Amino acid sequence: MSHAATLSMTTMITPGIEQFIEEFNTDERAVSSWVITAPTFWTSIAALLVASGADIWGRRPFYVISVVILTISNLLGYLAYNFPLLVAARTIAGVFSAPLFTLVTASIADIFFVHQRGMAISVWNLLLNAGGQLGQIIAGYITDAYGVSAVFAFTAIVSAALIPVSYFAVLESAYFNRAPPRGPANVETMSITSEDFESLKAGANLPAKQSYKERLALFRGRMTDKNFWLGTVKPLGLISSPIVAYSALLNSLVLVLVAGGSTIVSIILSAPPYNLSASQIGLTNLPLFGVAIIGGPVAGWMSDASVQFMARTNGTRRGVAEPEFRLVLLILTTPISVVGLLGLGASVDQGLPLMWVITWFSLVNLGSVAGIQIAISYVVDCLPDHSAKAFSSVNMIAAFVVFAGITPIIGWLDTLGPLFVFGSLAVSSVAISVLAIPLYVYGKQLRGWYMRAEWAQKLLA
Repeated sequence: MSHAATLSMTTMITPGIEQFIEEFNTDERAVSSWVITAPTFWTSIAALLVASGADIWGRRPFYVISVVILTISNLLGYLAYNFPLLVAARTIAGVFSAPLFTLVTASIADIFFVHQRGMAISVWNLLLNAGGQLGQIIAGYITDAYGVSAVFAFTAIVSAALIPVSYFAVLESAYFNRAPPRGPANVETMSITSEDFESLKAGANLPAKQSYKERLALFRGRMTDKNFWLGTVKPLGLISSPIVAYSALLNSLVLVLVAGGSTIVSIILSAPPYNLSASQIGLTNLPLFGVAIIGGPVAGWMSDASVQFMARTNGTRRGVAEPEFRLVLLILTTPISVVGLLGLGASVDQGLPLMWVITWFSLVNLGSVAGIQIAISYVVDCLPDHSAKAFSSVNMIAAFVVFAGITPIIGWLDTLGPLFVFGSLAVSSVAISVLAIPLYVYGKQLRGWYMRAEWAQKLLA
């Protein structure tokens, strides 16, 4: 829920881009770069610190503190009277959004088994997309009625309401093994009876179960002896993993389609021949909201169902689910995204009725919902114990691509036209999906090579 609210804080600005330009005396490229996409980039940078800190002090304190600071940053955004102050407030929001974007995958890996993670990720993905679309609908009316600054006041109220929820409901999910380091030992094989097993089980040094009141503690000190600064740098090295590199590439494309596409479409709809107001642009997200509500759970079910089916029919190791099984869903999602992009480009280029623009963009979003599912599930299945660090690397690359790429794309929209822009994105979708073929065929060997490499073990330690 907090993640959905966080994403909506970014997308809620989109319907009122023209009003932002007028009120803060700037241009659409500056607004899209520094107010909409730059916070995502700062989130990805801060994620390196968060992922390392969560492995030492736990997930819970980062979740709760981030919601508190987000409330303050949105209040500062409401009070900002010039563009530099607004950018500063958005930068703070971007930095403290990191826990809500980065640690969710780690919490999913903590709580769910491999065959359950697809549905868990789909629920997260559903809230993420639904929050973004619903936020734009609400923001359109707020902008028309009270002005663009009122959007930040609304998000501050939502964030404040989530503070008690995060404190009382978001408990620690990570398990920190405080056992002494294992050293070389002589192993002796022996047989035991069921009575012996029960005696061993009763005498095991298991931690006592904590009460709910004890679990509400926000700070518990250092839970591990890991080096914080070394842990901050290590996620950058995970990019050397073929799995992380491909997931970053796929996630970059999806983020461009979702975040960049939403900005581009809003700019198109606010100009002739459509000339929509902020509230009208917000209402165009209703079909996208429906796509998120339906497409998210369906994508999650299909992801888990396909993995379970392929595990049952696994010719080499029957019953074993391989992470590469997640990539099969690209066979379905890629054509959906490509058709949607080509249709969207042609509709805008020819000035077709608004219905066609919304229909094709909804199709693009449907493919993107499943694309996020694939990118995240693949990383979590391959690196469940390092999912937070791996996802921070993936998200950092994707955020940088969007931050650096959105301004040129808007420029190409003016000079080369929508058909070229959306056609290029369609070609990129096909190219990235084709790269999944060698990864599916040789993925197991690549994972084995990476996990055995001595230099890679140092990154994962």
